[in-house]
Amino acid sequence: MNRSKQGTSKCGVRVDRLVDALGAVVGVVALSIFGLAGCESRSGGSEQQPAASTATQTSSAESEAQELPPFVGKVWLSITRGDAPGTIIVFLPNKTVLRDSCYETYRVAQWGIISDTRIRWVEDLFPIEAEWSQPSVHELVLKPVGTGRQETYVEISVPYVCPERK
Repeated sequence: MNRSKQGTSKCGVRVDRLVDALGAVVGVVALSIFGLAGCESRSGGSEQQPAASTATQTSSAESEAQELPPFVGKVWLSITRGDAPGTIIVFLPNKTVLRDSCYETYRVAQWGIISDTRIRWVEDLFPIEAEWSQPSVHELVLKPVGTGRQETYVEISVPYVCPERK
């Protein structure tokens, strides 16, 4: 069997090509790992954003943070008839929403702004859109689109303990 300095494998594949290909794969994997190590996932998925748009995303995120609705960052207590006692909702500036009550399991989901008066979040894989208004700085009204339902919340007073667990 006549083999060159690089040689061939038993399968007839040139070893030098195999080593080059393996080296390229290892290089790509290493770059991907180190490149993604500093990335922040905004969607909870594994989507990778192009590096060229980082500056645009940063300025966009900064301007978006300045445009957050006034109800963001406050704990809101439901006064809606039929809601479980102590039902609360908290919209965080990082576009995470927390829902909880004294009796139900809490829910953490993503939320977003659709317009000046409409927001969206996901519950059980279903997107929910709601019109929002604030009749006063201490009151929040959410009207989930297409339901005919109105949810009314008041800003919580600190300290607060679930009514059934005092």
